[in-house]
Amino acid sequence: MVFTLKLANHDDAEKWDAIISQSPHGTLFHTWRWLKIAEKHTQMKLFPLIGLKGSTPIGIFPLFFKKTGLLRLVFSPPPHTSLPYLGPVFVGYDRLNQEKRENNYIEFQKSVDFFIKNDLKAHYILISLPPALQDPRPFIWSGYRFEPHFDYVIDLSIGLDSLLKTLSPKQRQNLNRAYKRGITVEVGGRTEYQRIIDLMDFRYTQQAMKNMVSKQYLLDIYDAYKENMKIFVAKIDGEIVTGSIDICYKDTHYSWIGNPKPKNRIAPSPNNLLVWESVRYAYEQGFRYYITMNAAGDNRLHTYYASKFDPELKVHFSVKKNSFQIGIIEKGYTALIKPIKGMQTYNFIFK
Repeated sequence: MVFTLKLANHDDAEKWDAIISQSPHGTLFHTWRWLKIAEKHTQMKLFPLIGLKGSTPIGIFPLFFKKTGLLRLVFSPPPHTSLPYLGPVFVGYDRLNQEKRENNYIEFQKSVDFFIKNDLKAHYILISLPPALQDPRPFIWSGYRFEPHFDYVIDLSIGLDSLLKTLSPKQRQNLNRAYKRGITVEVGGRTEYQRIIDLMDFRYTQQAMKNMVSKQYLLDIYDAYKENMKIFVAKIDGEIVTGSIDICYKDTHYSWIGNPKPKNRIAPSPNNLLVWESVRYAYEQGFRYYITMNAAGDNRLHTYYASKFDPELKVHFSVKKNSFQIGIIEKGYTALIKPIKGMQTYNFIFK
């Protein structure tokens, strides 16, 4: 059966989102509205590819393209959008045997790679695969280099009491101290969402860093996805001192961005209570998993409270390919490539 690529348009949005919702690889980041908002605010061109066998979709693959001077760059996800992954999503992947999975994957990847090389003529390609897609081999066979990234995944099915017992006596004591101190955690809306963004901007300033994520992009995401957002804020004497922006999708509660350190030192840390209350919420709402996204990196710069719940360590992969000339430039770590590499730290995450 002939394999072809189709460029999706607005008329395909419903079919696109149906693939996302039914595939084990699909994330909220893959949905049509999120991609179009990212396209608008990154000023990159979205190429939403659908792979077809005959007339039957076997997968989708959103690519973002940018031309900078003589350089042609392809990303999935695009930089400065606080998206830890994107990449391909396959139809019926969990229902196929391994041979059919690999055949579909290899055909689709080769077709997309041909499109990137011959239509987009890209010099630099960076793709972060969704966590459920645990096989980077087709990309490796096509000349990509791969790199692992890590998430902490808490299995909520063990129960809230068991989760609390995974904490050390000192951590449980600190939670009790936070309650006695009068620290409260509340669920908020758009106003609280904006306040968390402002607190993270302030934290960037404290660290002499520049925030590369558009505030209006984040506000547009909230307006489009508020039903999937859960906003938690920690307060002392009625003042918001920190907060987190979480995502609820399918059977998983994701700790996405936020948790900036308060402007002034507070003991015990309100962020510990913030995480515990979001874990409690996820359990009480019937979610199966709680994931702290990209919180378990190779270069650990922070202590992540989620690690104290004895979570599983889950890996996902990014793959990269570049021309010989770009490889030389990248090794020199010039000002041109540094922002691209910085994208892999997923700006705006202060877990």
